[in-house]
Amino acid sequence: MKEFLENQRKNLFLWSPFIVAFGGALYFSLHSEPGFQFPILITVLLGLIIYKHKSIILTAVALFLFGFFYTMSFSQIINTPQINTLSKSYNISGIIKDLDFSNESTRVLIKIPANQINAKLPLNNYTNVRITLGNNQDIPNINDKISGNAILFHPSPAYAPDSFDFARWAYFTHLSGTGFFKDYDISPQNHYIINTRVNIHNKANSVLTDALVLGYKKTIPKSELNIWQSIGIGHVWSISGFHIALVGGWLFTLFYLLFRCISPITKRIPAKYPAIICTWLGLLCYIGISGFGVATLRAFLMTTLICIACIFNRNILSLRNAAMIFLLIFLINPFYVMHAGFQLSFAAVFGLLWLFDNKEYHKRNLFKRIWHTICITLLIAIVAGIFTLPFVIAHFGYIPVYTVIGNIIILPIFSLLIMPLVIIGTVFALCGNHYILDITNNIYNFALNIAKNIANFPYANITIDSMSNTVLILSVIGLLCIILIVKPKSENYFKRNINYVIGFVFIICAVFIQTNQDRPLFYSTYDNELVGFVENDKLHFNKSKSSKHFFAFPSWQTLNNEQPSDKINRKKCNKGLCIYNTSNWKLVYMQTIKTVLDNINEACRDKSIDFIVTPTETKAPKCHAKILNGGLVIYPSGKITKISNHRLWHKYL
Repeated sequence: MKEFLENQRKNLFLWSPFIVAFGGALYFSLHSEPGFQFPILITVLLGLIIYKHKSIILTAVALFLFGFFYTMSFSQIINTPQINTLSKSYNISGIIKDLDFSNESTRVLIKIPANQINAKLPLNNYTNVRITLGNNQDIPNINDKISGNAILFHPSPAYAPDSFDFARWAYFTHLSGTGFFKDYDISPQNHYIINTRVNIHNKANSVLTDALVLGYKKTIPKSELNIWQSIGIGHVWSISGFHIALVGGWLFTLFYLLFRCISPITKRIPAKYPAIICTWLGLLCYIGISGFGVATLRAFLMTTLICIACIFNRNILSLRNAAMIFLLIFLINPFYVMHAGFQLSFAAVFGLLWLFDNKEYHKRNLFKRIWHTICITLLIAIVAGIFTLPFVIAHFGYIPVYTVIGNIIILPIFSLLIMPLVIIGTVFALCGNHYILDITNNIYNFALNIAKNIANFPYANITIDSMSNTVLILSVIGLLCIILIVKPKSENYFKRNINYVIGFVFIICAVFIQTNQDRPLFYSTYDNELVGFVENDKLHFNKSKSSKHFFAFPSWQTLNNEQPSDKINRKKCNKGLCIYNTSNWKLVYMQTIKTVLDNINEACRDKSIDFIVTPTETKAPKCHAKILNGGLVIYPSGKITKISNHRLWHKYL
């Protein structure tokens, strides 16, 4: 074992960003905030131990703790102001920092003084709020001043274990609240350069331009986006490595041919060097126009390393470069590791780099090159699909069965036709000519029809129960073992393939846990105002709507393998009292404090009742049942899982 561990030191640098990220992930998954003193003391002691004794295990522990404490410190430093009520009317006045156009509405990001939302911070501190504008309301420009009366909501917390926590996402993106204007006034400012994206949006007037050039997130109708995701190519609507590689390739080809024609330059230096620099500048402009998304930033940083490697004649694509970019993005903002786009992007990148690592070039004739290209395309689609599969299941809850077919048929249409024509068409649209964009829309509709046919194949999507963080972590460790474990040179087949053996052990454990976990039967929000109970496999709510917990309905329906568009089934509580029965336990839910006062004594004496859920903390020492409150879920076995709402981003919940 000692020899095996020491042998892994060769790839310790590659393991480092993942170990650090696991430390950050642990911080995010805690139920409450940790204290500073004890962990810092442990870190110092470990540092001293590692300084004296170079142990790979202690080094890994130190990296893990570094990731944990760096994330904790970063979270404290951000200190995003928070609205101190769930929802309230505010008079706000600020500067428009960004616009986000979707197929349904326009959202504006406004920078305002923090004291306007009664945040307990110095008066010179600023924060951001996101306001959705109605279709009949005037749309401002970026950098305009806007003032008005707005209803703002505190970002929603997670409504189930391991589910999306919008409050946490908002905290790390410096967003204090969301809402809508009752009325507002605009003070226009003339900033044409700042509004470049808006001007392109207005002149192009194209959904494809908005999505593939400008990087707006919700321009594609949800019904169409579901089709693209069901065949495994939803990533084309998030500007990332796919788009950067295409645009970078076109720019490099253009500039390389251009500089080859300028002999005074090529006589002194190879044409590829100025072509690389111009390509990098062109990509910088592209990601600026596209809005600097996380996936875009990751791809651009990777491209920057590739450009530097080309200039200095070093290895272009390597796991080492990808690891450096991974760690750099983590240090910029540790919360990026929790983003679906970040996880999917790096999973595909590391999988493909592992696939092509140390592959040698072989000269082939024309027919062999064509066959080799087909095989490689299939292999790329399969490997990328396997390495991204755990994250697709974790974030979307299904397996796209025909992702390989979708990638082989649809991606070439996007690569060779739609993407170049959208960019060219956008340039022409700025001059008033929309002919090319119209042709592109026809090609897009043709591709969409193909995608619909693929999505209608039998078992196109296999729905999977919600994946816990434990299952996801085991899956990731398994894939990392396959990629990064250094195999000893041995005639023994087991030792020679030890990376696959260890990796598959972790993956099999993940599959076993996933297939043997139960779905919750009872759900409750953090204030116990809204609850849900599963009867006959259908989810029933005590209310048909709730403005405070609007997102709880689709969240719980998705966890119960129901469609968020399905009808909301209501089970009305009689005088605020609901009784739920299962084969293993019985629960009484009390909706109001008055209901508690009137019924708590009787419920506590009833020995058939196992759980009592109340809206406030209730003390009854002699109660037979277990009294519960706060956000929670209960499983068929009677297991109770509390939902974290005691973190920095839940300060006023």
